[in-house]
Amino acid sequence: MKKGLLLILLMTSTLLASAQFFTPTTYRGAVSPDSTQDWTREAWVNWNPQTTNYPVTTVDVNPGDITTNTTWTSNNVYRLNGGFIYVTNGATLTIQPGTIIRGEGKGTLIICRGARIIAQGTASQPIVFTSNAPAGSRQPGNWGGIVITGRATHNLLAGDTAAAEGGIAKALPSGDGRYGGNDDNDNSGVLSYVRLEYPGIPLTTASNSEINGLTLCAVGSGTQLDHIQVSYSGDDAYEWFGGTVNGKYLIALGTWDDDFDTDNGYRGLNQFGIALRDPKIADQSGSNGFESDNDAQGSNRLPRTEAVFCNFSFIGPRFSGAPVINSNFRRAAHIRRGSAMSAFNSILTGWTESGIMLENRRTVAQASLENLMLRNLIVAGSGRRNARLTSSASDTAGIDSANFYNWFFTQGYGNDTLLNTEAIQLYRPAPWDTLANSLAIRPNLSPRPGSIAASGANFNYTKLGFFPASVSGLNLEGLAVYPNPAKGTAMVTFEMPEAAEFQIRVIDLSGRALQVQRYGKLLAGEQVLPLSLEGLRPGLYLLQFEAGQASGTMKIVVE
Repeated sequence: MKKGLLLILLMTSTLLASAQFFTPTTYRGAVSPDSTQDWTREAWVNWNPQTTNYPVTTVDVNPGDITTNTTWTSNNVYRLNGGFIYVTNGATLTIQPGTIIRGEGKGTLIICRGARIIAQGTASQPIVFTSNAPAGSRQPGNWGGIVITGRATHNLLAGDTAAAEGGIAKALPSGDGRYGGNDDNDNSGVLSYVRLEYPGIPLTTASNSEINGLTLCAVGSGTQLDHIQVSYSGDDAYEWFGGTVNGKYLIALGTWDDDFDTDNGYRGLNQFGIALRDPKIADQSGSNGFESDNDAQGSNRLPRTEAVFCNFSFIGPRFSGAPVINSNFRRAAHIRRGSAMSAFNSILTGWTESGIMLENRRTVAQASLENLMLRNLIVAGSGRRNARLTSSASDTAGIDSANFYNWFFTQGYGNDTLLNTEAIQLYRPAPWDTLANSLAIRPNLSPRPGSIAASGANFNYTKLGFFPASVSGLNLEGLAVYPNPAKGTAMVTFEMPEAAEFQIRVIDLSGRALQVQRYGKLLAGEQVLPLSLEGLRPGLYLLQFEAGQASGTMKIVVE
């Protein structure tokens, strides 16, 4: 066997960060079967914000700029008084635990590039942004929401001067309310143990003029987002436009439009999330759980939208038992326009049209490359087809509409579908009182004993920061590559102990698969295989070898 430079196992800093971020579970969905680990029972969560009585406001925050370091204290109740409030000029807005902020009209808090918000609540003293209307009369869109603009990358042609939705961007050259830059580690502060209730105002009747509950524009990974609940947003609950910020423990309750919307090259990691839909409320544009685009044109612009979501539970309107469901509900996940969003170890159930829908040939191409991964999902009780691809003559790249269902059930993907929502056996996922227009009692999304959701999770994926474990007894003896560094073509040599299907996936340092080179079924014995490096920029890459059910990840330098 020809000898070469041995490839060594590499755990890059990017993948190490992923491994440190994701918490492995044995269960699928957002909540553990162990009730003592149910994070939704903590005091910061509020399932019935309509009935909560809040104290009257004591301090008005009028439209304008906060240009110096400012603290909002818990002994006051603040009112966002009908307009845009910009935190700018590098200032930091600190909000103490237990502080209540009530908004009305266009009242919107905008954290500009270079400024920060430090809203660090606690489980017993959350920070609450809510409607200024009295209990019983609150509506989605009673106030604007929170917008954070950062200096991370996005894929809009506007470069670092992209204007956030809703018309909040000031005229240049100051550019406050605009976003983008080249610092994916940018730090816009902290949102932790924070509730946003009845935000999401449509500013005009024009498209893309709405403010979401929480809008994250090119926000960098140095920002901390965790334990956040957005309730009854008048547009999307959460929307990301580019950026790399990560999030944990996210709740969307009674959203009008989409629960988690990702666009323009968002590449963050998110774990433990819930979307619980009110059966009466949906948007005429079609309400989804996930909605994901690369950009509005469906182009291949980079950075590509490659968000990763793990351990999410999407509870659609069919789970409510309501006699009438809004006709504008659509899908638990609509991935389209060239997006490569991935979902792992999650539950998607109770939607009216379908559970998962892939749309656009560029989206399908990302699934073929395994940049878009749907793994270890439970899809149940969602229309006539739990998972589907739009039928289009142009959607022929790799996975077409005729074989999408077979692709979804590829051996090793770990996906399950069930005919109805109840078959998942969650304790009490959507106890709506349709007469009272509210949840009758606290939801319980824990799987019952014997539930299909109580097991079946898998974290052995590079996108989650973990390298797949090799199968015992299948050792690619003498695995080597030469030359290394290489340009154009390299050769891979090894000894195959038994016949198996073999492929090599070329992965960049963000975890994105750039190429999949398939060699078919190889017989046992010595192998000498060409590895094409054409089209790769100079730099360091991972090679993920897969022989049957065994795999390992190593490195190569391209000149």
